[in-house]
Amino acid sequence: MSVLHTLDVRLLEALAGAHLAPADRDRALDVCDGAVDAVRSLAIAHPGRAVREVVLLMLAEETPHLDRQVRGDLARLCEVEVVRGL
Repeated sequence: MSVLHTLDVRLLEALAGAHLAPADRDRALDVCDGAVDAVRSLAIAHPGRAVREVVLLMLAEETPHLDRQVRGDLARLCEVEVVRGL
């Protein structure tokens, strides 16, 4: 992550209290960034809802010990990014 974008900054803020190992934090950021990029490239009816659900599922698989509320916060940030931009 060379240049921090607004989404990355907000994601890092949401992860600040999660007490994750740096590798897990980076994995969560990669999941969020990848999901946002992927959904933006698709022509689907509800991209915000799609990215939120994808992020929730992928984070549950990639970082299962991440608090459920933090996963939800990250997913909502991704949804906002896709729908309105940050």
